Amino acid sequence: MKFALPQFQVGDRVSADVVEILRDGSMIVRFRGDLIRVQNQSGKQLHVGEAIALVVTAIRPYAFRLAEPGKGHFDVSI
Repeated sequence: MKFALPQFQVGDRVSADVVEILRDGSMIVRFRGDLIRVQNQSGKQLHVGEAIALVVTAIRPYAFRLAEPGKGHFDVSI
């Protein structure tokens, strides 16, 4: 297991796959082969196996939003 995410810049677009939906509303997603736990704050219901496109909105801590405008954001909790 890696202990560091790749170096992202604000505005970078990344792809992730939803691997698991957890009871607390958080999810496990796969970023470039790494598994990361994220909190879905978008209000959009996502499903296991779904591919999602994210845009980096902040670096410390990392935050992402769905690439579709107005769909909310994700907060990475590692």
